[in-house]
Amino acid sequence: MAMRALLPLLATLALGCADYPRGGADRPGSPTGVVRPEPVADAGGGADAGGGTDAGSAEDAFVGTPSVLIERPMDGATLTRSDSDGVDFFARVEVRVVGMHVARIELSLDGSAIAMADGTTAVFPLELRADGSHTLRAVGLDAAGIERASDVVTLEVRPPDDGSCHGMLDALGLDWEPRDSIRGIADPVRVQPLINNVSYRYVSNAEPTAMTMDCELAPRLYRLSEIVQAYGIDEVIHIGIYNYRCIGGGTPGVDDCTPSQHAYARAIDIWGFGVAGEDEYVLERDWVITPGDTCPGSPADEKDRVLHEIGCTMWSDRIFQTILTPNYNDAHRNHFHVDMTDGRMSIRSSVGGVDPALPGLADACLPVPPAWHRAFERAGLLPGAHALPIP
Repeated sequence: MAMRALLPLLATLALGCADYPRGGADRPGSPTGVVRPEPVADAGGGADAGGGTDAGSAEDAFVGTPSVLIERPMDGATLTRSDSDGVDFFARVEVRVVGMHVARIELSLDGSAIAMADGTTAVFPLELRADGSHTLRAVGLDAAGIERASDVVTLEVRPPDDGSCHGMLDALGLDWEPRDSIRGIADPVRVQPLINNVSYRYVSNAEPTAMTMDCELAPRLYRLSEIVQAYGIDEVIHIGIYNYRCIGGGTPGVDDCTPSQHAYARAIDIWGFGVAGEDEYVLERDWVITPGDTCPGSPADEKDRVLHEIGCTMWSDRIFQTILTPNYNDAHRNHFHVDMTDGRMSIRSSVGGVDPALPGLADACLPVPPAWHRAFERAGLLPGAHALPIP
C-alpha cells in the first residue's frame, strides 16, 4: 500500500504546538518525489507465495545462477501524472520483480534505495511525482546481503494533460461544475456533497447538498474525508463556507476591515461529524476545553480524543493553514474554523456550564460575558478590552 504523501507547505499553522509530529509517512527528500513503497504479496510465485522457488533448505534456494528481472514496467515506458491525492498529481505504477536463487530484492530509484522485500518475487507500488527520465534498478541479494544480480529499466514521466485545479477535481473523481462569477471567489465551483466517500451536510439540512466554494478548497476536503474515515465517520456536518464578510464583521471593500477567508470561499466551519445517520461527534458537546497545548492535548474521553486527533491531524498533515478549535475563543465554541491562510492558535475563553472546572483553567481562559458584552469587546469598545476576531 502506497504511503500517503504530505503537503510541504511553508505555513505558520494555528494549533499553537509547532513541534507536534507530522502524521503519516514522510515523502523522501529526493528530487524524484517518490512515495516510499511497501512490497505487496504477489500471487505469481516466489518463496513467500509458496510457488516458483523450492521451499526446502536455505542452501537449496541458492543453487544455480542468481538472476533478477524487472517484469513490469517495460523498459522505455512513458507514464503520465494522471492520478491525484489532493496534494499534487502523480503517476501510479507497480514494479514487479522476479528473481531466482536470491534471498531478497532491493529496489532503487534514480540511485536511491527505496524498498526491499524478502524472497524471489516482489511487487512495489510507486507514485512518481517528478517529470522527466527515471531509472529503476532491482538488485538480488544473497542471505549475507551481497549483490548477486541486477536489472535496470528507464521510465519517462510526463505532466498531467490538465494540471489545473479543475483537472485535479477530475482526477479525484469529484462531481463538480464551474459557476458563473461570484463576488470574492477567484475560481467558483459547485461541488456535490459526496467527496471521497464522505458526505458534507449543512447543519440545519436533513440531507447533504451541493456546496459552492473556491476550487482549491475541494481537494482539501477530499483529504479531510480520508482522515475522518479512519474513525468510521461518513458525514462532515458544517455551518458554512461562503460568506462575504470581514473578520469580526463588516463588508470587504466598504468597511475598513480584513476580509475573512469565508469571503473568498476558502474556509469551512465544521460543526461535527456523523456516523451512520447519527451526530456522533459534536464540537460544542464533546470537545472539552483545557489549558495547555491543543495538540496532543489532554482529552477527557473517547469523543474528545477523536475530535482532538482530527483537528491535530488536519494541521500535522498540512491540509489547512489555519485551524481554530473551541480552544481559540467563545465565538468558536461550537466548530472548527479551517482555512487556507496562515494563522495562530491560542486559548482565549471557555463556556460556563459546559466544561468542567479544571485546575489552572481560569489562568488560561477569559470568563464568558453576556452577548452584548462580547460584541463590544470584539469591537474593542470596552476599556482595556482586546478585540477577539471571528475569522
